[in-house]
Amino acid sequence: MSNKNRAVLLIGPKVPPYGGMALQAHLMQELMNGEGLHAEFLASNLPFPPALQFCERIRGARPFLRSMVLCWQLWKMLGRTEVVHVLACSWLYFFVIVCPSVTLSRLRGKRVILNYRGGEADHFLRWYAFILKPFFRMAHVVTAPSQFLVNVLGKRIGVPVQIVPNIVNFDRFRHRERKPLQPKMIVTRHLLKLYDIETVVRAFGEVQKRYADASLCIVGTGDQESYLRNLVVTLGLRNVEFRGYVPQRDLPAVYDQADILLNASRADNFPGSLVEAAAAGLIVISTGVGGIPYIFQNGKSAILVEPGDWQGLAAGALRVLEDPELARSLAAEALRQCRQYDWASVRRVLYPIYGFEGSAGSVSQDVGVVVGEARR
Repeated sequence: MSNKNRAVLLIGPKVPPYGGMALQAHLMQELMNGEGLHAEFLASNLPFPPALQFCERIRGARPFLRSMVLCWQLWKMLGRTEVVHVLACSWLYFFVIVCPSVTLSRLRGKRVILNYRGGEADHFLRWYAFILKPFFRMAHVVTAPSQFLVNVLGKRIGVPVQIVPNIVNFDRFRHRERKPLQPKMIVTRHLLKLYDIETVVRAFGEVQKRYADASLCIVGTGDQESYLRNLVVTLGLRNVEFRGYVPQRDLPAVYDQADILLNASRADNFPGSLVEAAAAGLIVISTGVGGIPYIFQNGKSAILVEPGDWQGLAAGALRVLEDPELARSLAAEALRQCRQYDWASVRRVLYPIYGFEGSAGSVSQDVGVVVGEARR
């Protein structure tokens, strides 16, 4: 049977709010539909219908009420799909979105792909693995974007996992060699404590002591914004721009204005923003938490430091600014590794998991990817 008109239902959040899982779901739907598949999308953060708008005001119960609406919508959509691809993260989302989605899809006899991508997976599953194991085992195939999560799921849940990396759309991100490298820095994460933008700001302050014309573009929104704006004033920093939310289609142009990406996340899985920045030619200076060391190699394709180490983050930026050959080699190797995540490579793994036509395969071992055994 040809892949043309095969039907897939993707379940995950939609933007806004801005987030990697939502962007990946949108990109997968766009690319699959472009190849003739019938890919539908069910938003886990779908709005309440007009008759239930009052539910938005019931704050404590709102996630559970929205889950009921999602289940009703899902039941109607299951009649016209073959494969259900559930994008899953941790905590309450898993209980109110993932568990009912997997259960209903299996009850309707659909092929279920549970795509787990939680950066705080080990902490979450340490507490709740005994409750969640049945839902992981209900899925026909469990996938994850990185070897980091394969290891966590193997330890906590004991299920085989296939790696399906996040996708980078190389048609959108134009690679440009930074020559000479300029102290133009950017961070593209939610302004939340988890992503520790404070460490980025303090690191930038150290760089600006050496390079007075250094600039920092902060892309994203979150509850830390007021604190970070005050910190910039307190530290007396110049050339710091809070860009706010930037639509995915506009990000390539924003990356093109910068030379160095700074990332200080304290927990992470497969941060698409780092890979996209590398695809655009930026030098990546980041903490080496979670799945990041499975994507970038310290000193070879990026500079990685310990979480909270703003002096180390600053030292990494200064190092590449003062060593053009190192900067060039880091950018070249990062681009080579990121080529593993283009759609042509990812689809060769993803389509056989769906049961569609395509060549089964895996992503290069150069980035530490091992494909586990699928379950029927």
